[in-house]
Amino acid sequence: MENISINLQRIAFLMIIVLAGGYLAIAGQSLLAPLAFSSLFSFLLLPICRRIERYISYRPGAILLSMAIALVPVAVGITFFSFQFSTVLVELPDITGKLQQGVEQIFFWLQQRLHTESQTLEEWLGDNLTSFMDMPLRILGESLSSSTYLLGSIILTALFTFFMLLYRTSIKNFLLAQIVPENREEANFIVRQVRRLVQEYLYGMLLVILILAVLNSFGLWLIGIKYAAFWGSLAACLAIIPYIGTTLGGLLPFVYALATTGTLWQPAAVVLLYTSVQTLEGNFITPKVVGNSVSINPLAAILSLFLGGLMWGIAGLILALPVAAVVKVIFEHITPLKPVSELLSSGLYRNSGKFLEEYDEDKYRIGSYFRENNEKR
Repeated sequence: MENISINLQRIAFLMIIVLAGGYLAIAGQSLLAPLAFSSLFSFLLLPICRRIERYISYRPGAILLSMAIALVPVAVGITFFSFQFSTVLVELPDITGKLQQGVEQIFFWLQQRLHTESQTLEEWLGDNLTSFMDMPLRILGESLSSSTYLLGSIILTALFTFFMLLYRTSIKNFLLAQIVPENREEANFIVRQVRRLVQEYLYGMLLVILILAVLNSFGLWLIGIKYAAFWGSLAACLAIIPYIGTTLGGLLPFVYALATTGTLWQPAAVVLLYTSVQTLEGNFITPKVVGNSVSINPLAAILSLFLGGLMWGIAGLILALPVAAVVKVIFEHITPLKPVSELLSSGLYRNSGKFLEEYDEDKYRIGSYFRENNEKR
C-alpha cells in the first residue's frame, strides 16, 4: 500500500483563507453587499446598455440612460401601490394587533383540540407572541432610524453598478490577464455562462414576481380581504427568497383574515388561494419563465439560504441562490471540484452513479491536493 503523507502547509493555507475570507465577508458586509448587488444589476443592465450604445457612442451617457430605463418599472410599481402602502403604514399598529388576535385564535383552537393547560398556553403567549408580533414594528422602526445607512447603501450600489458597466472591458481584460493564454478561451466561456445564468435568473424572477403579484392580489380581492394589493405584492416580493418567503407571504394574510373577517370560509379561501398559486408557480410559472438557469438541488439551496442569512441577513437570503449557482458554474471548470459541482446540481438524485463512474479518478479527489506525493507528479 502506498505511503501517503499529508501536506500540512496546504491545509494550513486553506484554513487561513477560509477563516479570513469568512471574517472579511461578515465584517465587510456594508461594502460587499452593495458590491454583490451591483454585480447582479450590471449583468441585468448589460443587454440594455449594449443596445443603447449602438446609437450613443458615449458610454457614460448610455449607461445612465439604461439605468434610467430600468428604474421606470420600479417607479410605476411604487406609484401604483403607494396609496395603499401608505394606508398600511398608518394602520400598522392596528394590523399588528389583529395579526396577534389571529394567532391567538389559532393557539386556543389547538388548545381545545390537544387538551393543553390554559395557563401554560397563556404564559407562552405572554412571553413569546407579543414580542414576535411586534417584530414588524421593530423592523420598521429600525429601518426608519437607519434610513441614512439604507440610503447610503442604495447610492453605493448605484455607483458601483455605473462604474462596473463603464469599466467592464478593462475589468474583464484584467481578469483574463491573470490566466495563462491557453486557458483564456475557457475563462471567456465561464464568463459568458455566468452572465447568461444571472440574466436569465434576474429577468425571470422579475416576471415571476409580477405574475404572482397580480394573481395573489386579484385572488385576495375576490375573497374580500382588505389591503389585497399590499398582501399580494408582499407575498410576490418574498418569493425571491425560496421556501421561506412563499410560506411567510401566505401566512400573514391568512392570520389577518382570521382576525378581521369573522368567518371561516375567507381564511380557508386564503389558504386555498396561496396553495394553488404556489403550486402553479412551482410547477409551471417558474420552470417556464426562469427555466433551468439556477439548477441547484433543494438541500444545497437550503444550506445556501442558511449560510447567506447567517452572514448577511436579508441581503444574504436574496443573494444566496444566484451566488450558489455562480459557484456551481465555476466549479464545473475546476477539475478537482467537478464532483462538488455535481453535488450541488438539481439532478443529484438521478445522477448518483456518476461519482463512482465518471469521477472515480485521483484527479477528481479533493484530498489529492493535500498529499505530499501530489507535488512530485
